[in-house]
Amino acid sequence: MKRYGNEFKVGLFVLLTLGGLFYITVKTGKLGIKKDGYNIYVVFDKVGGLEEKAPVMLNGLEVGKVESIKFDYRNDATKVVLKLWLDKKARVRKGSRVTIKTLGLMGEKYIDIYSPRGREFLPAGACVKGKSPLDIDDLMDKVSYISDYVTPLLKQTTELIKTINSALGENRDKIDKIIENLEKSSQNFEEFSADIKRHPWKLLFKTKERKKGRK
Repeated sequence: MKRYGNEFKVGLFVLLTLGGLFYITVKTGKLGIKKDGYNIYVVFDKVGGLEEKAPVMLNGLEVGKVESIKFDYRNDATKVVLKLWLDKKARVRKGSRVTIKTLGLMGEKYIDIYSPRGREFLPAGACVKGKSPLDIDDLMDKVSYISDYVTPLLKQTTELIKTINSALGENRDKIDKIIENLEKSSQNFEEFSADIKRHPWKLLFKTKERKKGRK
């Protein structure tokens, strides 16, 4: 009887443990038992390694997952269509920005949805266009193109500066003389202007003298 009682206790403990694990698993959604929700579709040119079951974030809060990933070959272009499952409490507005981002140090990809204010909500089954992630190879190609364009321009600018410096060096005395004359003329004009402001009658007197001289 004592042996039977110990076995019963062990069995009961195992059942309770399994029950607890089942409850935790269901709560975290690992068995695929989903709460009430709906689907929307997002079309990308490329998804950068995103996989099914990847999380979906709405304004920074996890609200769903990527249910399936399929190709669309219509209109002579290869597109990638994601079917997203979202919790019924998560409402996505029209005009939302849908992008693919990287989560944490492990590099896990996820869908990020930024929903603006003041727009109507998308209905279930709606299809929106997503913004494809930036490809490193494309970025390097753009940097290389810019470098190929800018490098010759910088060389031409450098040569122009050298030419200007050389011309200035050869005519430095003339340029200094011109600048000196301009400064003197400016100073004389300022003195003349100040004198006229203090004695405006001089302007009238000088004008009469010029008229007499012409006669």
